Amino acid sequence: MSVQLSDRLSQRHEDVERYQGKTLSERIAPYLEEIASRATDTEAARNLPAANMRHIINAGFMRALAPKAVGGDEVDLSEFHDAVRTLTKACPSTGWVAGVLGIHPPAVPHFNPEVQKEIWAHGPDVVLGSSGSPLIKAKPTDGGIIVSGRNRWSSGCDYAEWILIGIKVPDASDPHYPERNYVDHMFFAHRSQYEIEDTWYSTGMRGTGSKDLIFDDLFVPLERLETSAALNFNYAHGAGTVDSWLCRMPFPLVFVTFLPAIALGCADGMVEQFVTRQRSRKHAYTHAKGILNPAGHMRLAESIHELESLTVYYKHLLDTLQEHGESRAPLTQEKFFELQSKWPFITDRAVAVLDRLFKGAGSSAIADFNKMQRYWRDGTTVRLHTGSDYDLSLQHHGRNMLGLMPTPDL
Repeated sequence: MSVQLSDRLSQRHEDVERYQGKTLSERIAPYLEEIASRATDTEAARNLPAANMRHIINAGFMRALAPKAVGGDEVDLSEFHDAVRTLTKACPSTGWVAGVLGIHPPAVPHFNPEVQKEIWAHGPDVVLGSSGSPLIKAKPTDGGIIVSGRNRWSSGCDYAEWILIGIKVPDASDPHYPERNYVDHMFFAHRSQYEIEDTWYSTGMRGTGSKDLIFDDLFVPLERLETSAALNFNYAHGAGTVDSWLCRMPFPLVFVTFLPAIALGCADGMVEQFVTRQRSRKHAYTHAKGILNPAGHMRLAESIHELESLTVYYKHLLDTLQEHGESRAPLTQEKFFELQSKWPFITDRAVAVLDRLFKGAGSSAIADFNKMQRYWRDGTTVRLHTGSDYDLSLQHHGRNMLGLMPTPDL
C-alpha cells in the first residue's frame, strides 16, 4: 500500500525535466484516463491505490504549495486548485486526497524551525496529512502534554509521513478550572507516533481512506505546539522564518480553499455525463428522446452559466488571498472572517448544479454503473464537510458586515 520515500525521490528526479515549464494540470493529464478507469475499484478498496498516489506525487502535488526556500514549486493557488478540480473530474476520491494532502505544506513554516527541519529533511515531496478536529483532550505534564485517544477523518493517512493533529489542551491561564476550559492547539505527529484504525465506511468519498488515528500516551513538548488562534492570525513560533507568500497566509484559511475545487470538479463530471446521457436516453414509456427534452436543455444551460460564474469568483477569491501573502500586509480579523465565509458559497452552489442535473437524469442515474451517482454522492459529501458549512458561513459573514464578532455558539 505504501509509496516508499526512496521510490518517490527516484521517480521525482526522473520527472523533473519532463515536467519543466508545465502546469500542474498538464503534469497530471497523462494519467487521468488511467485514474478514471480505477475509480470503481478505488471505491471498493475504500482507499487510494498506490499507483494513483505515485502519479499524484510524481506530478508534483505534494511540492506544489511548498515554499521555494525548501525546494518547493510555490505555484499560484489558482494553478493548484485547477489541477485538483481536473483530477476530481477523473476520480473524486483521488482529487480529494490530492487536494487535502497537497494543501498542507503552507502549514509547516508556522511551526518551530526544528519541526520544519524534521518534516522537510528529505525534501518537499514529503506527504503531509491531518486530523484537524480537536477531539482528544490532552493532559498537561512537565514541559508538554500527554496525548491519548482517537482523532478521526484523516484522509490519505496511509501515505502520510506526518499528520497535523488538532488537540484540546487545558487552559493554564485559568487556575480555578483548567480542565473545564480548553484551548485548541495543533502539532505535527510522525507516522511512528500513532496507529491507524480502518473505520472508513462512507456513502461518499469512499476511496479516500479517511481513517482514525490512535494515540497512546504520546508526549508532545510545548515547543511543538501551536494554538489555533496563532495559526489563524500569523503569530505562531515559525512566523517569518521562511520568506514566502505561502507562509504569510493563515493556514486554517488556506486549508478550506481546496473544498470548492472538489465540488466544482464533481460538477464538471456531472455536466459531461448529463450531456452523454441525454443524447442516448429515451423515456421508458413514451420513448421520447432525451436530447429533445426542453427541460433538459434548460437544466444544462443554467448549470453551465452557474459553473462559469463560480469559476471566475473562485479564482478572484484565491487571487485575493494570495495577494495578501504577497503584499506582506497583515490580514485583518474582519478580512479573515470575510474570506472564510465565502468558500462555502462556491461549494454550495456547485452542489446545487449537481442536484439540478441529477434530478433531470432519470432513475438510471442512481445505478452503480452510472458515474453520475458518484459525482452526486461525492459532491454532496464535500458540502457536508465542516469547512463547507454554508449555514454557518452566512451567519459569520452577516455578523461581520454588521461589525459583530462570531459568538461562542458559532
